[in-house]
Amino acid sequence: MKKKKLLLPILLLAPAFLASQVAADEQTAPETSLEVAPASTNTTDAASPSSTEASPATSEGATESVAELPEANILHTNDVHGRIVEEKGVIGDAKLAAVIDEERAKNPSTLVVDAGDAFQGLPISNSSKGEERAKILNEIGYDAMAVGNHEFDFGLDEAKKYKEILNFPLLSSNTYINGARLFEASTIVDKDKNVVGDEFVVIGVTTPETATKTHPKNVQGVTFTDPISEVNKVIDEIEARATAEGKTYKNYVVLAHLGVDTTTPIEWRGSTLAEELSKNPKLKGKRVTVIDGHSHTVQSTTYGDNVTYNQTGSYLNNIGKITYQANQLLGNPQQISAASTKNVVPNAKVAAMVQKIKEQYDAENAKVVRDNSPVELNGQRENVRVRETNLGNVVADALYEYGQTGFSHKTDLAVTNGGGLRETIAKDKPITKGSVIAVLPFGNTISQIKVTCQNIADMFAKSLGSILQEKDGKTVLDENGQPLLEPSGGFLQVSGAKVYYDTTLPAEKRVLYIEIKNPETGQYEPLNLSKDYYLTTNDFLAAGGDGYTMLGGAREEGPSMDVAFADYLAKADLTAYATINPNSRTISISASKDTDGDGVADIEEIKQGTDPANPKSYPGSNNQPVIPSTGKMDQTYIPALVGTNSPNQLASQPKNTFTSAKDDTQIKANNHHLSFTSAKTFKPAAASLPETGTSDSPAIYMLALLTSILAFFGLKKKEENE
Repeated sequence: MKKKKLLLPILLLAPAFLASQVAADEQTAPETSLEVAPASTNTTDAASPSSTEASPATSEGATESVAELPEANILHTNDVHGRIVEEKGVIGDAKLAAVIDEERAKNPSTLVVDAGDAFQGLPISNSSKGEERAKILNEIGYDAMAVGNHEFDFGLDEAKKYKEILNFPLLSSNTYINGARLFEASTIVDKDKNVVGDEFVVIGVTTPETATKTHPKNVQGVTFTDPISEVNKVIDEIEARATAEGKTYKNYVVLAHLGVDTTTPIEWRGSTLAEELSKNPKLKGKRVTVIDGHSHTVQSTTYGDNVTYNQTGSYLNNIGKITYQANQLLGNPQQISAASTKNVVPNAKVAAMVQKIKEQYDAENAKVVRDNSPVELNGQRENVRVRETNLGNVVADALYEYGQTGFSHKTDLAVTNGGGLRETIAKDKPITKGSVIAVLPFGNTISQIKVTCQNIADMFAKSLGSILQEKDGKTVLDENGQPLLEPSGGFLQVSGAKVYYDTTLPAEKRVLYIEIKNPETGQYEPLNLSKDYYLTTNDFLAAGGDGYTMLGGAREEGPSMDVAFADYLAKADLTAYATINPNSRTISISASKDTDGDGVADIEEIKQGTDPANPKSYPGSNNQPVIPSTGKMDQTYIPALVGTNSPNQLASQPKNTFTSAKDDTQIKANNHHLSFTSAKTFKPAAASLPETGTSDSPAIYMLALLTSILAFFGLKKKEENE
């Protein structure tokens, strides 16, 4: 009898156990991804570059196959972005030329290459669409250059024109138009015809993110294919041709404008490319150098037995240098810093070219917009791409103000992407036309589009969807103790809206609440499902740029952004923007924070219009303030979103690949405020099982319960018969 009685609790527990097991089997399979673990890594923030080194090494097996490899020397740059002039922390083109001259004097076979984004950036270069800097690179004597995403910023015709101006190859193996490569895929550089085995095979590859990281109209009809597949394809072609011609190439250099940003799909990263090339059997026994760019990272490392990786950061803060000893496969990657060039005498001819460009630019941009800026308007890359800043607020406010009278409909809200803000406006100095152009160098125009409540929710979900920052293995926190997002050019600076978000939550649940300013009353109102809104932004975002595929459609066009920005700066009370990170529009807040300890979370009190700092003011209390009536405060919900973008091939015209599904459980029927969760996924599509329900499936519980009951009565009957 004891054994039989022990069966009773087991049978009663069976439903929960069975249900949990079945539910566990139905969970979506995790996304598959390739994690790269380089042999050695030294990484520093591009804002404070420092020299990093990876010691060369050669395995015993590799040593046997590298006989007769001569010494080699490579100098390289990436993401210079028009830094023609020397300044603090910036080497400048005249000293760049001098360093290259010195290295070539020591080794005439020195290869000089660039990994892209050379022309667009500072206004001094933008004023000629980068053409004057292209002439400087010719004078310096570069051997090859990769196409970066910003090479398209002045339009497709200008990108093609660079090929004509430059007297060295502009390379991209994965950029196609009408099924044909737009640029050369590779080139063979033979620095000394008398030396066998010193030839460099140089291959270029461009980030597929170009499709969304330049204006869509600039890459109309252009397709960017998978980087790793395309580079391996070119290697196959070159090796086959070499075999047919009886040649052997021992030095491969890949100019990869891919980067290592954590927001970039793993399949598109330069580090992943380097790892994969270290496994390519056709490259065994050959030197492979990956010169990377795009992520503005200072990084030097090696992969496997034969791949050396280097990236210099950006803005000519460093010049990359890789040296190879004779008969060694792995090189010694280094950085020549701006500080180390302090005593370098500039190349006289290049210095004269730079001076002429500077004088012409200064004359054009010396016009004063405002005699003095009482505050610093912060445009640092690591700030404007992460959170609300005072510069972002001023630019967004300029768009918002223009939108009140400049279009057929008054603007409800305005946004601009942090990646489009490129310079800080200094305190206690005049603001000139040049200052304005430095902040907004892309020549974008103002656009207004009509958007739905759903479009707005999708937009902010994407803006706040980046992964979290980490430093030394710890999460980086903002001024509110909330985790900071990784920098993203798509982070939105906002006017006319308040967005409350919690970065401790999963990306799909971060946006807690959205309010839109009523331009008639000045009051902020919850996002309303029954209403369409008018959004003012730049023409880049309005066309779906930076991955904002939920935007687009018919739009009204306004003037250049820099014109509206200059007009606003001339008359605005800039003292109102004294706080660099005000946290007043995109508001970082913990969803569970209860400041006044009244048992109601701050975010819920904000939604209800009560005071989160007053314990006597909470929803339902006598101290609840009256919320201004707006006429329409309908029940509102925002459905969850699922992104389906695939990284394998991305055309230049982004398509809306989001689907939405209504979830009535998200409606807060007891009040008229918006409550929602929103999710966005831009990761590579992964094979996964379908979602078949929650772990609390009623059908499973009922089946298990019925089984237990039948077993119980069967057991009891048997006991009675005994």
